[in-house]
Amino acid sequence: MITQDQEPDYIRLAEASPAMLCREAPPEILEACALDNEPTPFLEQFFEAGIRAHARQEHGRELPQMYVNNAILVLWLRACRLYTNDLLGVVDPDLGKQFFSSADATPA
Repeated sequence: MITQDQEPDYIRLAEASPAMLCREAPPEILEACALDNEPTPFLEQFFEAGIRAHARQEHGRELPQMYVNNAILVLWLRACRLYTNDLLGVVDPDLGKQFFSSADATPA
């Protein structure tokens, strides 16, 4: 479980690791996603930091907020699926993909 004291560290990790692969995603983040019915404010901040860093690195630009909001949901769903597949021992098709890229997220 992620504590409030740890949240800034995870947000910094997202900002510093825009090319993180799904297989490298912190298990604590995946578990936190799977434990709630929707992204918590912390998870929204985490995903937004990663999405924005990824866009700057890959495309050299900032994204409109509407795109970020949509991407947060796509990545949250992916994280839920990654967690569930890991629990079930199923190899997820996104393991080799960039965690913060919603463009290549496999539909559930």
